[in-house]
Amino acid sequence: MDSKNKISISFRNEHQQETKNEVVRTQKEQAAAVEEDKEDERPATRVYHIPFKKKRFSQTPVRPLITTALTALFVSLGLGFLLLRMFVSLTDSSTTGSEAVPASGEANPNTEVVTSQEEAVSDLPSGPTQTFEAYIVQAGAFSTEGKANEWQSKLTALLVPSMVWQRDGQYFLFVGSASNKQEADQIAGRLAGKSIDTYVKPFVVTIDKEIPTELTTAIETHEMTGLSENERKKLMDEVGENTLLGQALKEWESQDDTNINWLKVAQSLE
Repeated sequence: MDSKNKISISFRNEHQQETKNEVVRTQKEQAAAVEEDKEDERPATRVYHIPFKKKRFSQTPVRPLITTALTALFVSLGLGFLLLRMFVSLTDSSTTGSEAVPASGEANPNTEVVTSQEEAVSDLPSGPTQTFEAYIVQAGAFSTEGKANEWQSKLTALLVPSMVWQRDGQYFLFVGSASNKQEADQIAGRLAGKSIDTYVKPFVVTIDKEIPTELTTAIETHEMTGLSENERKKLMDEVGENTLLGQALKEWESQDDTNINWLKVAQSLE
């Protein structure tokens, strides 16, 4: 037999082979357990959840429209009520009237004629009917005497003389008078400087009583400034303080640049 070709025969025990396999398997399991321990030792990664808001879509888009419509309705009703109150107040207190004012001082069918509404308290005897034309400066026309007196008090607080004249169920608040329209416009202009709105119009007073001699010229010329203090007091004593003329003479304006005294005397003699 050739010495180069050696034949080796090994006899191994099967039990030893299985033991070796178990040892190898045990080593692998231990190695795997070590790897798992290493993975457990690694720091855990924190996971943060970002909050997400879901958009809410209105399921009833008609509701905002109804709310807006109701709000607009209530606002419009409130404004309408306020405007109505203002309109009624202005109608009652403003200087109303659209009647034409003639350029001359002559009377015409549209000129107001004032006649007596109540029996005079005066003992003046009846006389021939006379008419006196003038232009008056009106600050307001009212349906009640209380409202007219209320506005008269406001004018008094502004140191503006005035008087209330009742005619045909209305109460007119006069703040001046003149024998012609030009002078009446001048009075209205001075009052406009005090933020007082006025209205100039022709005016006719009808008197059917005997006019005292001391007042005849003053009534005709529309000038009461010529009546002296002594003449006024003497006339007041003659007619009596409780008469309409006596009350007009008693409530005399010492500084009368708007001819209110003429209106007071004319009213007492109507």
